[in-house]
Amino acid sequence: MVSDVIKEKVVELAKAIMESEEYKNFVEKEEALRNNEEIQSMLAEFQSLQQEFITLRMSGEVNEDLISKLNQIQSALNEKVAVKEFMEAYTRFINMLGEVGDILSNELEFDFAEVYRS
Repeated sequence: MVSDVIKEKVVELAKAIMESEEYKNFVEKEEALRNNEEIQSMLAEFQSLQQEFITLRMSGEVNEDLISKLNQIQSALNEKVAVKEFMEAYTRFINMLGEVGDILSNELEFDFAEVYRS
């Protein structure tokens, strides 16, 4: 069980992270992505086709037209400014969290994130 002191410090850390530019930018770009109807439509189509691809693949079938369509949608998504901005913001935020984890590991002299990397 986590002590109240540790819980308080973790909440303080979470609040500090939420005040960071990396977090604020990530939330802003995520919201923009969610509110973009064109991108949401493309993502829904991509996910549907991806599910179809997985189903076919599990039965040993390969549908080149389906693969081509998935690649086309993915390329189109990757060209969208909102997607690029979201991915950049996501990467910066995740990198910042990784640095926080590294600092914690160094202070503890224990690499707690090793479990997740292996």
